[in-house]
Amino acid sequence: MIELKLKKTTIRLDFSFFAVIALFLFVKDSLFGLAALAACAFHELSHLAVMAVFGISADKITFYGAGIRITSRGAENAPIFQRILVLFAGAAANFAAAAFFHLTGNDLAAAINLFTGVFNLLPFGELDGAALLKILVIKNFRPENVDKIMRTVGIISAAAAAVVLFAAFKNAPFMLCAAALYIVILGCGRI
Repeated sequence: MIELKLKKTTIRLDFSFFAVIALFLFVKDSLFGLAALAACAFHELSHLAVMAVFGISADKITFYGAGIRITSRGAENAPIFQRILVLFAGAAANFAAAAFFHLTGNDLAAAINLFTGVFNLLPFGELDGAALLKILVIKNFRPENVDKIMRTVGIISAAAAAVVLFAAFKNAPFMLCAAALYIVILGCGRI
């Protein structure tokens, strides 16, 4: 683990992050790996941009094998509307990028951005969708039911994601399926 300090933000680089990047870059189609890395970076930079608009700083940014995690006490304590915008910013940016790449004829980059945006909205693990769902569940259900609802929705969503991966992406690039399956497995462990 490499740890750096940039002003008040701690940046952590886990060796698993470098392993995944190496895997992406050494596959037959390294363009896929670069496009996936760019989609992920664009996603996280969009979270950071919306946080900056609201004057929220990141406490820690961790680069690890399953992606990039931003930790911010300021975001966690922000008003609900701001938290929702921060959480949705990454997927919204990926959807906008997917539309742009589709219109310009780069279907690989469009598909990768669309997949990144949709996948991050799944409600399990540490994905943005789980955090968004938790905000809604806390607001609308009794506190003693929150964990049970989150766990149930998470298990159903993880199972559905696995089925979709195997059924719909038979012809998708191997690395897209492998990375998504890896993240689903990690998400199931954190449900």
